[in-house]
Amino acid sequence: MMLTPLNRLFAMTIFCGCLVPSVQANEKEFVSLFDGKSLDGWKHQPGAWEVKDGAISCTGQSKGKNWIIWKGGQPADFELRLQFKWIKGNSGVQVRSHETKPFFVRGYQVEVAEQKVMGLWHHSLAPAKYRSTLALAGQQTHFAADGKKKITQVADADKIKAVYKEGDWNDLAIIARGARITQIINGVTFSEVTDQDKQHSYGKGLIALQDHGRGCAVMFKHIRLRTFD
Repeated sequence: MMLTPLNRLFAMTIFCGCLVPSVQANEKEFVSLFDGKSLDGWKHQPGAWEVKDGAISCTGQSKGKNWIIWKGGQPADFELRLQFKWIKGNSGVQVRSHETKPFFVRGYQVEVAEQKVMGLWHHSLAPAKYRSTLALAGQQTHFAADGKKKITQVADADKIKAVYKEGDWNDLAIIARGARITQIINGVTFSEVTDQDKQHSYGKGLIALQDHGRGCAVMFKHIRLRTFD
């Protein structure tokens, strides 16, 4: 596979574990979205979420999927940082998304689950089958205006997934600029999507966290955001 200069840089970032420049931004530029004590500022299904040990946590009591939604706005271009710990079940971090009914969110999601599926970008509650899986570990995906998808595998998926610490705390950064959204876990770029699909792409939207139900156990803390002009 021939790599462009951009792809070579992307691969080097992955294999070297280097932080991309935007992830090195001063923490003073970020605004906290979670006070570590309460769910103030978040909309959620009663009984499904709680604050435990300073983190937003699933209670494990929900029988079906639902989302806890930040009520502070619908950012377009931004960097979102947080720490997460997955224990069991299925979860995710949602950006540029929209509420379809109470506590149900459609849009871009970074998968939070067991190691073998990490790196997945997908379109939650996908409006079309081709939108379900957007990118996997080590991939750069481009959606053209007509929805045609081009995938470039720029690094070995298993080597990237090995950076993720299953059952422990991990750092996540999601960077959205224009049509491009990137997920970075523990300082390593996991996958990237450039979405110019005229029918299904979103340029702004909600930030939310998913509980897939059926005993899901996941925790989120140190959630903070900076927006770009």
